[in-house]
Amino acid sequence: MRELLRSPLARVWVPVLTLAAGVAFVDRGSDPGDLVYFIHRGEHLLSSGWASTFADPMLQSGPLQLVVFGAVRNLTALAFVVELSVAALVLYVAGRIRASDRVRLVVGLLAVGAGLTHIAFVDGHPAEAIVPLLWVLAAIWAREDRVVLAGAVLGLSAGLELWGVLGVPVLLLAPRPRRALAGALVETAVVAGMFAPFALAGSAHMFQYDWRVSSGTLLSLFVAPGAHFGWPLRLLQSALAVTAGGSVALALRRSVHAAWLAPLAVTLVRLLVDPLSFGWYWLEVEALVLIGAALLLTDLPTRLSTAVARTARV
Repeated sequence: MRELLRSPLARVWVPVLTLAAGVAFVDRGSDPGDLVYFIHRGEHLLSSGWASTFADPMLQSGPLQLVVFGAVRNLTALAFVVELSVAALVLYVAGRIRASDRVRLVVGLLAVGAGLTHIAFVDGHPAEAIVPLLWVLAAIWAREDRVVLAGAVLGLSAGLELWGVLGVPVLLLAPRPRRALAGALVETAVVAGMFAPFALAGSAHMFQYDWRVSSGTLLSLFVAPGAHFGWPLRLLQSALAVTAGGSVALALRRSVHAAWLAPLAVTLVRLLVDPLSFGWYWLEVEALVLIGAALLLTDLPTRLSTAVARTARV
């Protein structure tokens, strides 16, 4: 019993997930915005008419996310599923970067206390918090030369939201370029496997959607609010984001901090040149900063002891 109480389960997972469950209990009656629409499309995906799921160009969600929402359906249940999943993923990724139990506890409590889990549900876009964490996980596995697993995770992240494919620069953290290419091929295969059935069997119009530049964005300083922003410009935006992430990954590939800084570069560039500006977009940054903080706090004792030793020698 004493060993159980001292285990990570009791010291880290139970406190964080209990707090997350408490927040989910409060949030269960909230209006989760676009989540209701995603549930309806998910129910359609799980019906006999699945082939026309993406007939509505407005639907930019991935099929994996729709399957989960359509299967669960109940908003109260989804409050717990979403918020506990986000909290658990933060803890798991922090553990993968070898953060101590104490650091994981602090970061997990911060994730819940700072609203990461809450906003992921009430704003109806949990992928904004989950996808960047999956990118970090893929980056860690790429560094360990587990590129097949890394590529698969990146592909699955696109199943939540299509922009998940932009995490591909983290594959550059693999030991050799050829291994990075192998991971990219796996990612491509996973994405194709999820979306191809809809393109082949139904009327998929996702790529026909046309956004409008909203006021208050960086783009609105250069073009008039309301200007069209279609998929050709989305591809340009994606190229800029991937280039930024790839540059950071190559520059810092020998540092473990590249695992969160490369995704952060992708995220910041993508958001800065996005035609829209929603509060939930910044969940991506918050999730990555939390993992970065976990890594920095983990390294801090070593850095301090090294600094003290150098001072003593002087």
